[in-house]
Amino acid sequence: MDRITAPKLDSLLRIFKIDSFNPKTYDSKVKEKLNELFCLLDIIKSVDDNDEIKILYFSVEKGTIKDYGDYEELKSLGDVSNFEDFEKYYKEDYPDDIYWYRLVTGKYENYRTISINYNSIIYADMNDGIDDFELYQLQELLDFIIIKVKEIINMLNDNTYNDYILNNLSYKNKFGVIKRCDYWNIYPNFKEQLLSEISQDEIDTFIKYASNKVGERIKNMTSGKYFECVRLAYENNNYEIDNLSDKELYLKYADGRDEGLSKINENSFEEFDDWYKNRYHFTGHPWEIMRGHSFARVNLQVLSDNNGYYLSLDGGQILRMIEIVKIFNILYKNNIPIQIYNVDIIKDALSAKDYIGIVPKEIMPIRCESYFNDYKPHEFIHIEDDKILNKIIWQEPEKLYLNKE
Repeated sequence: MDRITAPKLDSLLRIFKIDSFNPKTYDSKVKEKLNELFCLLDIIKSVDDNDEIKILYFSVEKGTIKDYGDYEELKSLGDVSNFEDFEKYYKEDYPDDIYWYRLVTGKYENYRTISINYNSIIYADMNDGIDDFELYQLQELLDFIIIKVKEIINMLNDNTYNDYILNNLSYKNKFGVIKRCDYWNIYPNFKEQLLSEISQDEIDTFIKYASNKVGERIKNMTSGKYFECVRLAYENNNYEIDNLSDKELYLKYADGRDEGLSKINENSFEEFDDWYKNRYHFTGHPWEIMRGHSFARVNLQVLSDNNGYYLSLDGGQILRMIEIVKIFNILYKNNIPIQIYNVDIIKDALSAKDYIGIVPKEIMPIRCESYFNDYKPHEFIHIEDDKILNKIIWQEPEKLYLNKE
């Protein structure tokens, strides 16, 4: 097997990165190497006693510029025009001498999974069945992983692995948190950018009055009253209003899957009550007034109890918090009963009392809560430079132990 350096390993990982959740069958040689690898992994204690998950770290050298690519080939393809460009790209892509990788493997019944640096590489069904061709490069990758796992097992036998990882793992591969106040002190432009659309008075009003509880109720709710509330939300967030009616604004900006809410009489209490109690099996998004992915939408939901109706505001708590603050403030000002889910998340962020999570660059900085044991951040970033390193509280990497015989 040729020596594998970071550029070669990254190339293999790009080739075999999979996005499908469907298991695959592989040729017999790949299965043989998978069996060898997972027999080695059986020596290592699982992260969870109830699961067969193993998390390991290993490093790889950068190598030389020849490992980065074939200059003549790239020049012929038009990817580079001269050797200086080729060298520049190499130094930009691989500025460090050593690169770290996080290997996660899983085993369940006849299935085997492998991911490296948060990208799935293998989801194998070890039952009978083969692909139509032999994956020689995949065999090469598995041979390399087997070598690395053997090295880790040797270090575990010497009781040196955990300390070595703790002291040498690059900060670019670690999780940590930084106090928002420290982050804003170092990068005041991020604070200015976030708060540019909101005044201190608006922040103070929200912090003083916003709550996850609500006192008053709306005795007789109609779709027209709801659309009026939605209009206030849009107006206070500087949406283009034109000459549209309340309902037309809702139809323009909301999700669109309203389960018939826009079809009922806007002034009828009875029709709203009937619609509310007999919605179409909750298959739509009638409350999604600001569209977005599940982590970025804003919902202004109508809820009810024995005392009547009230509104509840939730959504992408940090990503959309300025809009949420503005919606709450205008509804509160108009005496509309309104509560906010997880309101303390927004209050702590506005007051810079919370923590921002630091995640490796391979992870999209969205919904990373499960990676953190402490401090419970709700916003996540990548490290752009070394200015904040001495303010970060690092989370220790997962420790490894050998299974007891």
